[in-house]
This record gives sequence, structure tokens and C-alpha cells, in this order.
Amino acid sequence: MHTPRPVPTIAAVATAIVVAGCGAKNEVSPAAYVKSVCTAVGPFERDVATRSSALDVAHITNPKQGKTALQGFLSAAASDAGSAVSKIKSAGTPNVSNGKNISSGISGAFGQLQGVLQGAASQAGTLPTDSPGKFKTAAQSLGSRVRSSLSSIGASLTGLRNPDLEKAARKERSCQSLGGG
Repeated sequence: MHTPRPVPTIAAVATAIVVAGCGAKNEVSPAAYVKSVCTAVGPFERDVATRSSALDVAHITNPKQGKTALQGFLSAAASDAGSAVSKIKSAGTPNVSNGKNISSGISGAFGQLQGVLQGAASQAGTLPTDSPGKFKTAAQSLGSRVRSSLSSIGASLTGLRNPDLEKAARKERSCQSLGGG
């Protein structure tokens, strides 16, 4: 049985969020802002990747086990996203052109990410377990909806790019490992 794994999409959205920039109220330098955001996103990204690897679908033998594993993965990812949201909001507002919009856009995107993951975890709890085929079809549909939502969140960030934040991110060590890079 193959259960869809939304990790690459989650990681791509997280990386897009970091590259765009991020923050909250007080103005901070681009370097300080990027460092705060990357140190907030890094643990989220690593935890999602670790949990995804632990979600060993090859050893799932029945739909009930798959449902429990998928629901646990999505719930944990939503919780991790919530932790990242809190840290991102406390990063401040980057002292760059459009800084306020960038910080609110990024913290908002991570809030949306958390909501998508929470909703998916809830929906995973309703997956049918009476047949492997029904479970597989419903799990794949859920995975497609999650990927579509995450793609929309990532696309909403394209207008938030800032060269000063991008330059700071290239120099910040905590940003270099994000997105698998």
C-alpha cells in the first residue's frame, strides 16, 4: 500500500517562505530577520523529513494502521508548523522595502500551512478502513488536496521577494540547509 507523502511540497513551501523573508512588529536588520526565520523553519523542515522517513509505508499492513500513521504524521507536522509560526511572528519586521508586507505575508503563510496540516490530520481521521482499495484512493485524494493547498500557499509568496533578504539568506548558515540545499 502506498500512502502519499506531502513532505517535498511542505519543504518547498517552507523554503519559499524563507527566501521571501518574514517577521512581525519591530524592525530588524535583514540579517537578523533572516536568521530568526531560518532558525524557526529549520527545525520544522527537519522534523517533517524525519517523521516522513519514519512513516514507513512499506510496513503498513492494513488500512487502520495506515490511517493511524498518516493522522499521526499530519498532526505532528501541524504542531511543528504552529511552533514555527510563533517563532516567525517574533522575528520582527525586516528593515527593507515592503518589510511589513513581507513579514505579515510569511507569518500568514505559515499560519495557513498549519491550518492545512490540521485540516488534513482531521480528514485523515475519517479515511475509510474497510478495504485497502478504498483507503488508498481516499488517502491519495487527501494527499492531492494537501499538495494543491500547499502549492497555492507557496504561490502566494512570489510577490514578497526582496533582494536584501535573499542576500542575507545566502550568507546565513541556518538558511543554507533549508530545502535540502
